[in-house]
Amino acid sequence: MDERLRNFYLESRVKSASPGQLLILLYEGLVHIAEDAESQLAAPAGSEERSLAPASVSRCIDIITELSTSLRHEIDPELCATLGNLYAFFARQFAGALSHSDPRRISSILPLLRELSEAWTKAEKLSGQAQLTGAAV
Repeated sequence: MDERLRNFYLESRVKSASPGQLLILLYEGLVHIAEDAESQLAAPAGSEERSLAPASVSRCIDIITELSTSLRHEIDPELCATLGNLYAFFARQFAGALSHSDPRRISSILPLLRELSEAWTKAEKLSGQAQLTGAAV
Protein backbone atom coordinates (compact mmCIF):
# COMPACT_ATOMS: atom_id res chain seq x y z
CA MET A 1 0.00 0.00 0.00
CA ASP A 2 2.79 2.45 0.87
CA GLU A 3 4.46 1.83 -2.49
CA ARG A 4 1.23 2.56 -4.37
CA LEU A 5 0.70 5.75 -2.39
CA ARG A 6 4.27 6.86 -3.08
CA ASN A 7 3.84 6.13 -6.80
CA PHE A 8 0.58 8.08 -6.88
CA TYR A 9 2.25 11.05 -5.18
CA LEU A 10 5.21 10.93 -7.56
CA GLU A 11 2.92 10.65 -10.60
CA SER A 12 0.94 13.67 -9.36
CA ARG A 13 4.17 15.67 -8.93
CA VAL A 14 5.34 14.78 -12.43
CA LYS A 15 2.02 15.64 -14.08
CA SER A 16 1.86 19.06 -12.44
CA ALA A 17 5.56 19.95 -12.72
CA SER A 18 7.05 22.68 -14.87
CA PRO A 19 9.94 21.74 -17.19
CA GLY A 20 12.40 23.01 -14.57
CA GLN A 21 10.72 21.01 -11.84
CA LEU A 22 10.83 17.89 -14.04
CA LEU A 23 14.57 18.37 -14.46
CA ILE A 24 14.94 18.60 -10.69
CA LEU A 25 12.87 15.44 -10.21
CA LEU A 26 15.14 13.62 -12.66
CA TYR A 27 18.25 14.74 -10.79
CA GLU A 28 16.75 13.85 -7.41
CA GLY A 29 15.87 10.40 -8.71
CA LEU A 30 19.31 9.99 -10.26
CA VAL A 31 21.09 10.85 -7.01
CA HIS A 32 18.85 8.56 -4.98
CA ILE A 33 19.19 5.60 -7.35
CA ALA A 34 22.96 6.19 -7.73
CA GLU A 35 23.33 6.01 -3.94
CA ASP A 36 21.40 2.74 -3.99
CA ALA A 37 23.55 1.38 -6.83
CA GLU A 38 26.73 2.33 -4.98
CA SER A 39 25.68 0.45 -1.84
CA GLN A 40 24.40 -2.51 -3.87
CA LEU A 41 27.73 -2.85 -5.68
CA ALA A 42 29.53 -2.67 -2.33
CA ALA A 43 27.45 -5.57 -0.98
CA PRO A 44 29.00 -9.04 -0.93
CA ALA A 45 28.98 -10.90 -4.26
CA GLY A 46 26.04 -13.25 -4.50
CA SER A 47 23.96 -11.35 -1.94
CA GLU A 48 20.40 -10.32 -2.64
CA GLU A 49 21.36 -6.65 -2.35
CA ARG A 50 24.17 -7.08 -4.91
CA SER A 51 21.73 -8.68 -7.35
CA LEU A 52 19.79 -5.39 -7.45
CA ALA A 53 22.78 -3.40 -8.76
CA PRO A 54 22.28 -4.04 -12.50
CA ALA A 55 18.72 -2.70 -12.41
CA SER A 56 19.76 0.38 -10.42
CA VAL A 57 22.68 1.14 -12.72
CA SER A 58 20.43 0.69 -15.73
CA ARG A 59 17.92 3.16 -14.26
CA CYS A 60 20.73 5.67 -13.69
CA ILE A 61 21.86 5.34 -17.29
CA ASP A 62 18.25 5.73 -18.46
CA ILE A 63 17.90 8.97 -16.49
CA ILE A 64 21.20 10.26 -17.87
CA THR A 65 20.02 9.42 -21.37
CA GLU A 66 16.81 11.36 -20.75
CA LEU A 67 18.79 14.34 -19.44
CA SER A 68 21.06 14.19 -22.48
CA THR A 69 18.24 13.99 -25.02
CA SER A 70 16.44 16.90 -23.36
CA LEU A 71 19.33 19.30 -23.97
CA ARG A 72 18.30 22.17 -26.22
CA HIS A 73 21.45 22.90 -28.19
CA GLU A 74 19.79 25.74 -30.10
CA ILE A 75 19.39 27.73 -26.86
CA ASP A 76 22.97 27.46 -25.55
CA PRO A 77 25.26 25.26 -27.66
CA GLU A 78 28.30 25.65 -25.41
CA LEU A 79 26.47 24.75 -22.20
CA CYS A 80 24.72 21.84 -23.89
CA ALA A 81 28.00 20.51 -25.28
CA THR A 82 29.55 20.65 -21.81
CA LEU A 83 26.56 18.96 -20.19
CA GLY A 84 26.43 16.37 -22.98
CA ASN A 85 30.07 15.46 -22.38
CA LEU A 86 29.45 15.30 -18.65
CA TYR A 87 26.43 13.04 -19.13
CA ALA A 88 28.47 10.74 -21.39
CA PHE A 89 31.16 10.58 -18.69
CA PHE A 90 28.55 9.73 -16.04
CA ALA A 91 27.11 6.96 -18.21
CA ARG A 92 30.60 5.48 -18.73
CA GLN A 93 31.25 5.61 -14.98
CA PHE A 94 28.00 3.79 -14.21
CA ALA A 95 28.64 1.16 -16.88
CA GLY A 96 32.21 0.71 -15.68
CA ALA A 97 31.08 0.45 -12.06
CA LEU A 98 28.79 -2.40 -13.00
CA SER A 99 31.14 -4.22 -15.36
CA HIS A 100 34.05 -4.03 -12.91
CA SER A 101 31.96 -4.36 -9.74
CA ASP A 102 33.51 -1.12 -8.56
CA PRO A 103 31.25 1.10 -6.41
CA ARG A 104 34.07 3.71 -6.23
CA ARG A 105 33.25 4.74 -9.79
CA ILE A 106 29.83 5.79 -8.57
CA SER A 107 31.26 7.32 -5.39
CA SER A 108 33.50 9.49 -7.52
CA ILE A 109 30.61 11.05 -9.45
CA LEU A 110 28.02 11.33 -6.68
CA PRO A 111 29.35 14.72 -5.49
CA LEU A 112 29.04 16.06 -9.05
CA LEU A 113 25.51 14.70 -9.39
CA ARG A 114 24.52 16.29 -6.08
CA GLU A 115 26.09 19.59 -7.09
CA LEU A 116 24.24 19.64 -10.40
CA SER A 117 20.99 18.78 -8.63
CA GLU A 118 21.49 21.64 -6.19
CA ALA A 119 22.42 24.05 -8.98
CA TRP A 120 19.28 23.25 -10.98
CA THR A 121 17.17 23.55 -7.82
CA LYS A 122 18.61 27.01 -7.15
CA ALA A 123 18.13 28.03 -10.78
CA GLU A 124 14.49 26.93 -10.70
CA LYS A 125 13.93 28.82 -7.47
CA LEU A 126 15.52 31.98 -8.89
CA SER A 127 13.48 31.60 -12.06
CA GLY A 128 10.29 31.40 -10.02
CA GLN A 129 11.27 34.46 -8.01
CA ALA A 130 12.03 36.40 -11.20
CA GLN A 131 8.61 35.48 -12.60
CA LEU A 132 6.91 36.65 -9.40
CA THR A 133 8.84 39.91 -9.44
CA GLY A 134 8.00 40.47 -13.10
CA ALA A 135 4.32 39.73 -12.50
CA ALA A 136 4.16 42.22 -9.64
CA VAL A 137 5.49 45.09 -11.76
